[in-house]
Order: sequence, then structure tokens, then C-alpha cells
Amino acid sequence: MIISKNSLFRKGLIGALILLGGSFLTGCLNDFDAPQLPPAAYVSIFQGSPDAPALDIFANSNRVTSTPLQYSEVLAYSAFYPGERNFRIAPFNSATSLVEKQFKLAADSVYSMFVVNQAPAIDALIVKDVWTEPATNKIQLRVVNLSPDAGPINVSVGGTAGNLFTGLSFKGVSEFKELQSGNMTFTVLDQSGGAPLLTSGSLELKGRRVYTLIVRGLKSVNSGDKKLDLQLITNYIYF
Repeated sequence: MIISKNSLFRKGLIGALILLGGSFLTGCLNDFDAPQLPPAAYVSIFQGSPDAPALDIFANSNRVTSTPLQYSEVLAYSAFYPGERNFRIAPFNSATSLVEKQFKLAADSVYSMFVVNQAPAIDALIVKDVWTEPATNKIQLRVVNLSPDAGPINVSVGGTAGNLFTGLSFKGVSEFKELQSGNMTFTVLDQSGGAPLLTSGSLELKGRRVYTLIVRGLKSVNSGDKKLDLQLITNYIYF
């Protein structure tokens, strides 16, 4: 995604932030029309570790989370100063870190960070989000495999021949693909044998939007919120 002005990205994020239930650091909407804005990178954070406790997340000693981040929750895109940022992930109200990772953030760039894996191997990965502006009846979609025990997966869409995404290993993040908007049903398949692992219900994917479909949870768990599941996140709405 090419962003020449921070304000353009901020405007497009308004709808996505509402859907994600997040709040933007800059405050009121009028600020989006400010003629001059400081350089910034934008990062969202998804808690995809199925057995991690509620989390506090810090960047260079500054608390990023205003409330504890629970499993499957997402912190919507927020502005960060560009440069080397040391991210520290800790249990809520704890001085002990679970993970400390340093990531370099570039100005006018957009990133997603994922908290992944099970204790004691909890980790964090960050990817640069690169998409094209979706047309009226189109969407951009990617898949992220955050299941520690599902193995490499394929993902298919109901009514379409073949697999839409193939060979996504644990921590794998696909590129964004352009698709027709509409109601869709997704099936996650074991790559080695092609056996279905799970199938979503019918999901409405509206045009002019960018989505991430997250495969999360544990194949070995049969019930509860830690079982293998799918979660759809709206990254961006193009107004």
C-alpha cells in the first residue's frame, strides 16, 4: 500500500477502527484534516497466543495497551514514532516480560504485530501490510496461520475450484489477494492430506475493504475458545 500522506491513511482507518472497537491516538476527527502531521508508522496488535494471560504491551517503555489484551483481541492501528522500537509483552500488571522484541518501523508504513505460540515459547512477529486500494465491488484478503499445532494449511472458498491460499505454515502470512465482495464460506484444510480442519459460517465481506482471516487456536482442543477457529478482521475501509 502506498501512503503519501499520513492523513489519507487515517481517514481510511476511521471505519475499520469502529469495527475493531479501537480508538485512535490522535483524538477527534477534525485532526485528520490537519495540513501537517508528524511522521508516523501505524501498527495493529493481535493477541493470538491461546494460553497467554491477559497482556500489557509496551513500546520503548510506553504502555501501548489501555486495558489488558485478551486472547483473540486486536488493538487497532495506532501511530508510532518511526525507528527502532523495543516491544515488551508482559502479563497484566507484571514486571516480568514474556517477550521482548525490537522492530524497526518506517514512516508512512503500516504493520501488523501478532502475539503467537504457547507458553513457554510465546513470541511476537511483525509484518508490513501491503495492499492495493479495493474497488467498489472488490476486497483485499490475506490469511494468517497462528495455530501452533495445525501444521501447514490450505484455505479454500466455497463455490470456487481449488485452494485460494496454499502451504501456510505456522506463523505464515499470505499476501493480500483481490476477490469479489459478497458472502463467503471458508474451509481450512490439512495441506498434507487435504482433510478439512474447519469450515466457517457464511461471512459477509463488503466491497472497498481490506481483511485479514486469522486461523487461530489449537487443533488438539475440541471445545471452548482455545479450539481451532477462524477470525475475520477488517484492516482498512476505503471511503
